[in-house]
Amino acid sequence: MLKSLIVGIDPGTNLGLAVIDDNGNIIDKLSGKNIQNEDIIKYISDLKYVVLITTDKKEIPKTILDIASKLNIGVYNPKEDISLEIKNKYYQDENLKNIFENNHEFDAYISAIEALKKLKEIFEKAKKVSESQEEYIKILRYILKNRKVEVVAAKNNLREKEKEIKNEKKRKRRKKEKKDIEIVKVIIKNKKEQKEKEKVIEELNKKYIELLNDYNILSKILTERLKIDDNIIPKISFLYLNKLYYNKIFIDEFKEEYIIYYKNKDVKFFVKKEDLMEVKNILPRFYAIDEFKELKNFIIIEKFHEEKSNITEKDIDEERLKKILKNYREHRLQNLLQ
Repeated sequence: MLKSLIVGIDPGTNLGLAVIDDNGNIIDKLSGKNIQNEDIIKYISDLKYVVLITTDKKEIPKTILDIASKLNIGVYNPKEDISLEIKNKYYQDENLKNIFENNHEFDAYISAIEALKKLKEIFEKAKKVSESQEEYIKILRYILKNRKVEVVAAKNNLREKEKEIKNEKKRKRRKKEKKDIEIVKVIIKNKKEQKEKEKVIEELNKKYIELLNDYNILSKILTERLKIDDNIIPKISFLYLNKLYYNKIFIDEFKEEYIIYYKNKDVKFFVKKEDLMEVKNILPRFYAIDEFKELKNFIIIEKFHEEKSNITEKDIDEERLKKILKNYREHRLQNLLQ
């Protein structure tokens, strides 16, 4: 069954927010003091199916404009501020009184439900032409940002745009893969005075043409061949997905299965400077990268330094590690509301 969500926001020092689906059912609500825009943006992003943000004001508040712009989602505002007469009908509803804790949550809900009433026909038409949940959300977001576009036209426009994006991604991927291969060849070639590296050049040259069509196979081969080069380090996501071992690993994604898999192995971990605080809660010793070049499955380190934390290997068991990584990924919204 196709579904979409509408988020009503009552901004201010005391912010209120309400989420309803396209049938008018209340999905969630919250309120709190000094909630930051970035936390609301993260919250809405996690909901996935939000197609519209609403306000009860004729003039759209700057806070809502900023949030909608960052999320690339349309905003509904009434032709006139929603009157107190209309709001009182909702305020006096006994069922709603048991759900909403304050007028900020009430006003957020009222803006969302009133918008749904006005736009219900658009939602129904979009459901009729959509062939999947993903397409339904895309069509609604497109129409609700461009109200004058008809549903069928929106569907056709989106499909054409997706074809163009897909073709462009293919072109960029092929170009980058070829560039990565050439960079690695040049690095090895420049160090040809070492006999072992001359053998690597010879082997790579033989395999170069046939492996252009399978970049991952080439990356696996390079992983074994390039252990002799201190500056070329594979990404943990690539190693894990291919179940490869390497004595040096760059943490490009903080997934618990990645960290747990390699943590107890005899490897050196490398991270970007901006990830230092998170890593200090996970690893007793690691290397912070100051300068590097990024390839698809590898990085080329130009400058790095060693870092140590106050924890020891004994301090971090598997369950605690999972909690640390989970906390790293979770947004801060719930802490602000407590």
